[in-house]
Amino acid sequence: MLPVASLLILVPLIFAAVTFFTKTKEQAAGLAFLGSIATLGLTLYVYLNFDSSTAAMQFFESIDWIPLLGVKYSVGIDGISMPLILLNAIVIPVLILYSWKEEREDSNRFYGLILTMQAAVIGVFVALDFVVFYVFWELTLIPLFFMVNIWGGEKRAHASYKFFIYTHVASLVMLLGIFGLFYASWQQTGIPTFDIRELVAQFQFLGSGLFRNAIFLSIIFGFLAKLPTFPFHSWLPDTYTEAPTAGSVLFILLKIGGYGLFRISLPMLPNTGNPELMITMLGLLGAFSILYGALLALRQKDLKRMIAYSSLSHMGYVLLGSAGFVALSVSGAMFQQFSHGLIMSIMFMSAGAIQTSTGTRIINNLGGLAKKMPMLAVLMMLGFMASLGLPGLTGFIAEFLVLAFSYVNLPGFVLLALLAIVITAGYHLWAMQRAMFGVYNEKLGDVRDITSLQVFSMAVIALLVVYFGWNPNPVLNMMITNSEAIVSLTVVLGV
Repeated sequence: MLPVASLLILVPLIFAAVTFFTKTKEQAAGLAFLGSIATLGLTLYVYLNFDSSTAAMQFFESIDWIPLLGVKYSVGIDGISMPLILLNAIVIPVLILYSWKEEREDSNRFYGLILTMQAAVIGVFVALDFVVFYVFWELTLIPLFFMVNIWGGEKRAHASYKFFIYTHVASLVMLLGIFGLFYASWQQTGIPTFDIRELVAQFQFLGSGLFRNAIFLSIIFGFLAKLPTFPFHSWLPDTYTEAPTAGSVLFILLKIGGYGLFRISLPMLPNTGNPELMITMLGLLGAFSILYGALLALRQKDLKRMIAYSSLSHMGYVLLGSAGFVALSVSGAMFQQFSHGLIMSIMFMSAGAIQTSTGTRIINNLGGLAKKMPMLAVLMMLGFMASLGLPGLTGFIAEFLVLAFSYVNLPGFVLLALLAIVITAGYHLWAMQRAMFGVYNEKLGDVRDITSLQVFSMAVIALLVVYFGWNPNPVLNMMITNSEAIVSLTVVLGV
């Protein structure tokens, strides 16, 4: 059988390396697009041969790397990772098409970094050894840092360093937790291993409840900062706003924080010293992030910054659904990651197109753009409606599952999150009305609609938002299977 899990990493990485040496923008974009299509083809092969009825690891590969320490190159794919790999494989090619006609310096580095980012993120999603996991986790910092630092806005240096420092420090804390888990397990069993599944299973037998709490909190801290959630989110608005459009979309595809919750933290949670306290903490952070992000989005004047805070609010659903600890609430949290990646890609592409055409993102300086940019208006409206949770689109499926089934264990936090629904509808509708409708602002001059490549790119994602909104089963079924496996391993928590 083909080592497809490894090929999903190697193909974009090889194409990235070659892309760095291209001489023209057309060569760089063309080669990057070819590499992304090859990755998409491999992903579709995996998806079509994937068994959604089992939570077992599929396409598994394992090779000894550092036998003395029990380090192995172990990779595989299951229902937690498959939807996120599919999300990246779909969005990256259309992102390259969207950016095709944009003028910029060093296009070879730009497109090479996009593919490097794709390889690193997929590497995190398929890694089954903590060393491999952490290597790819840290690798994601590099293309994102340079994407913002080189092609970002006026405050790009501040934003890129802030992102790097915040998330790298959180990753180091996570690394301490991983080492603590490794050494405690080694002491307990006499066998060194960095295998994620073995260490997570061994966690319940390690040390005191206080020690297990410390390990759990240090590891989940890295995930919460990368998700991000309140109060570890302050890198997000500046970074998302200052990044170029492609960079903002890459940040949206950075689902490794939520992935870490499902892969590592949730299976560990019932065996912490105080599982009820941990669930309460996560539920509170999730509900507060939903409300806090929505309130901050409501007061933004910059369209792109509003979308950034909207992203923070929507990531709160991932944390709340995870804390709900019911199979369908966890599935809703997983689906929110998938849905959010599609919806926010449309929204950031819309903001980027508006800035390119008008020279501004200030909402009150816009107005009446639908008359000049009708194609953008249609696609942007669909993205905004999906983001506010309109039934029939993916956002509704995710939020309904999270809220309805988290209520079983966390009714108070769900009621708090419900307050954000009206606010969320308010800032989406207010921004659309001010920016796209009403009287056209003549000071904007001759504004042109998005290009045919941009229409195609955004339309592909928009169609998927509609398709999965009406028929979520192609990805939701595998999420439910794995969510049931996670919840079935737990003890009665008394929550």
